[in-house]
Amino acid sequence: MRTSIVICLLVAIVTLAWFSPNIYGHYRFIHYCEREGGLKVSEKILPDQGWLAAGSDPYDYKAPFYLGKVAFVRYKDKTGARFDVYAKQNTWPRGPDYVLMPVDELKKVRYMLKYVNEFVPNELRLGKDQTIIFSIPEKKILVNNVNFSYAQFDQNKTLLSAPSGEYCPRLNLTSNELSNAIFKY
Repeated sequence: MRTSIVICLLVAIVTLAWFSPNIYGHYRFIHYCEREGGLKVSEKILPDQGWLAAGSDPYDYKAPFYLGKVAFVRYKDKTGARFDVYAKQNTWPRGPDYVLMPVDELKKVRYMLKYVNEFVPNELRLGKDQTIIFSIPEKKILVNNVNFSYAQFDQNKTLLSAPSGEYCPRLNLTSNELSNAIFKY
């Protein structure tokens, strides 16, 4: 009887020691979510304005349109050609078509949307995802939506590479929720 209690206690101690980095990492993740996560709006943005694409990838000119209320996006492709991109809505189930037009210099761009995905330094499998909206004329951040992700286990070391990731609870905003929170009406 005494031997089985000692064996169970040893198994529990070894298991806790083995998984202690994962447990500690999860509590650090919760701490980051509570301390730094969430939507911070220093100033609401005007609807139906021109936006500047953050990069030369086609995703960069499509991203602002997910917010809605975007007039056009000024885009510079990898060859250096510049376009004003407009979204033409389609009927269900397709998404919008994007029409690339020559740049109209009379139309000004006011905002830029940038997504930043990075790992938090000195933390175990902890990622930081940011959606940042800049004011181009004022050169300042107007909106910053921060969310954290944490992988309980290293995916390369799990059976069938099973994912174990999670995001901060209550911080995942849909594009409609984000749009309602950031636009002036």
